Amino acid sequence: MFDTSFLKPLHDSAISEAIRFSPWIFPTLETLHFFGLCLLVGAMMVVDFRLLGILRAGSVKSVLRLTHLAIVGFAINLLSGIGFFVSSPENYAQNPLFAAKMILVLLAGLNVLWFELAERQALVALPTSAALPARTRVVAGFSIALWIGIIILGRFLPLLGIG
Repeated sequence: MFDTSFLKPLHDSAISEAIRFSPWIFPTLETLHFFGLCLLVGAMMVVDFRLLGILRAGSVKSVLRLTHLAIVGFAINLLSGIGFFVSSPENYAQNPLFAAKMILVLLAGLNVLWFELAERQALVALPTSAALPARTRVVAGFSIALWIGIIILGRFLPLLGIG
């Protein structure tokens, strides 16, 4: 694929060796990653389904408060994901599914950034019974598609001997 020799010091680090050789660190990271994913995707699905109009209960303003849970879930996944990467950096760096997953995570982050900068304030200001703009529904649909793709790619990594 490409030269990953620059990752050798990371692979040879004490943290990497601890993760690889400990009987409990990697499984703990997996558990934390799953818990973080539940928080992140669970909260985002409720928000996105409300923005799509699939869920009608609760105001948009009240549902948007769930984004704080999504942020906590993302932070947990970021930290545990770094642990996964550190355990076998060369394998992750050379894996096209991992690269695809990271591209989707980046796109999901940009989607959130767009939502926060261009959508949130307008949505909060809308009357409760007002129809949501079409672009808001597009952002929500894109979010759902991205997170489904991220989950699928993440699940395939162990099948290729990574993770």
